[in-house]
Amino acid sequence: MSSTPVCAIQYHPDAYKADRVGVKGRHSAGSGFLTGLFRHGRAPFHASVTPNERHAAEFAEAARQRDPQGRETRNFRTMLAADPAAECVMVPGPVFDEFAWERRIKDQRAYSICGVTHTLSSDRIIAGLANFHILPLQPWDALVCTSRVARDVVVNAMETYADYLARRTGAKCATSLKLPIIPLGVDGARYAENVATRQSFRAGIGAGEGDFVILFLGRFTFHAKAHPVPMYLAAERAAKLLPDRKVHLVMVGQAPNENILKLFKSGAETYTDAAEVHFVDGRDDGLVSGSWQGADVFLSLSDNIQETFGLTPIEAMAAGLPAVVSDWDGYKDTVVHGETGFRVPTATPGSGSGLEFAVKYQTRQEDYDRFVGRACMSTSCDLQATTDALVQLAKDPGLRARMGDAGRARARSHYDWSVVIRAYEELWLELRELRSAAAEVAPRQDQESPHPLYPDPFGIFAPHPSFVLSEDTVISADPESRLAGFDDLTRHPFCSFSSDLMLPSQVLPDLLARLTAGGPLSVGEIERLVAPEMQQHLRRSLPWLAKFGLIKLSSQ
Repeated sequence: MSSTPVCAIQYHPDAYKADRVGVKGRHSAGSGFLTGLFRHGRAPFHASVTPNERHAAEFAEAARQRDPQGRETRNFRTMLAADPAAECVMVPGPVFDEFAWERRIKDQRAYSICGVTHTLSSDRIIAGLANFHILPLQPWDALVCTSRVARDVVVNAMETYADYLARRTGAKCATSLKLPIIPLGVDGARYAENVATRQSFRAGIGAGEGDFVILFLGRFTFHAKAHPVPMYLAAERAAKLLPDRKVHLVMVGQAPNENILKLFKSGAETYTDAAEVHFVDGRDDGLVSGSWQGADVFLSLSDNIQETFGLTPIEAMAAGLPAVVSDWDGYKDTVVHGETGFRVPTATPGSGSGLEFAVKYQTRQEDYDRFVGRACMSTSCDLQATTDALVQLAKDPGLRARMGDAGRARARSHYDWSVVIRAYEELWLELRELRSAAAEVAPRQDQESPHPLYPDPFGIFAPHPSFVLSEDTVISADPESRLAGFDDLTRHPFCSFSSDLMLPSQVLPDLLARLTAGGPLSVGEIERLVAPEMQQHLRRSLPWLAKFGLIKLSSQ
């Protein structure tokens, strides 16, 4: 067993590829995690879990390109087929159903399941969290929460459903799933200071060295990232308080479509005059890199329930930019107020005020985008505090430098992927120890189906037949059989279907010959003639043979 556990990645491009139109935070986070694991992980080989050969090849190619050690890559179609050395599976989200039930087929101590939070606001994800109470999850499983807020949301969702189940069934629910906090990461080397790039970018937007450049970077979706108008208003207020310099607000990102982009631009025209707003295509890696170098401060007033961490503030810190952000979601953890930037107060109406939103979403009167959009519109960020922070940073270059340096140091010590991957490996080691020592939850009983929603048909449908085979059931050859023998039966596909799970074809002719020559036998007597592991095959085979008139079954 390796000193560092091998964690197989449940691989799908949608979770781990960021080179796409409409890239989202989870795509960037997944790509960064995979790169970090290939570069900084200490396992002896890389492993993926996917039945898709193209996806497996894509994973292997990514490892080949990014792993400086050139380690071996293995793929498993399922974790049941995984090398024993792959003792954990990494799920790119909080939905564990597939692996929790699959693992119960074999051995619930065979491996650990580890997932990570991204978006927590969709009905599918909340259903996944609620299911934690009924899944056969073990103390050696973990859902990594990327922030304290994310963990609180997970706990709230689980407790809400547990409360309903308690009122519905009278039983109290508890899960032993671990909920560690491990943040997302950043590759700090990508944001190293480059004076020439800074000068080039600023020249491109017409910003002099004495001008004040504010950067927002993120998706252009007002309902699911950050509403732009509060940022326009704050930049405009700051510009009017800074008459001795030009204030530039640089909006870097991608819009879902041209109409949304037009709305963002028309909003800037409507709400700004003194501040100059620039839009930069977030698909252009060169311009994105230049924006990090060319800006003086980073601004993000996230106000949506979809985001649980927020990558861009730690990217800003890695780039040496003070961050002015909303006191919201993961920003509460990443930006140290007064040290690496400023967090501005936020407010929401409180529990009970959003029930109409929830009902419209539940009944499909409105879709997910409108659900989170309505929540966004009833969330505020303090405009005056935002303006004050921007003006203070604009007037004090020394403060900008100190906060920028503190941000770089924090990005290196807390958020570099080398640090984050070590935290994951420590977690996987802890899960290994728990697999050896902790008590198993819901051990599988003898003859119990691994999954209650996929029952043994001869168990749940036992009321259907006249009788069920027992040790005393009498088996005899059918003298009226029109078939010449077993080979005559299997020559037609209508009759040979499912023969792969019956007694082996070399055994059945001998059984038929014995019944013909020696007379009737009980099921119990016949079972003693076959290996123990073949007894269920025998019981399936006897009604099959009787179905087509080779033998007769008698309950007496």
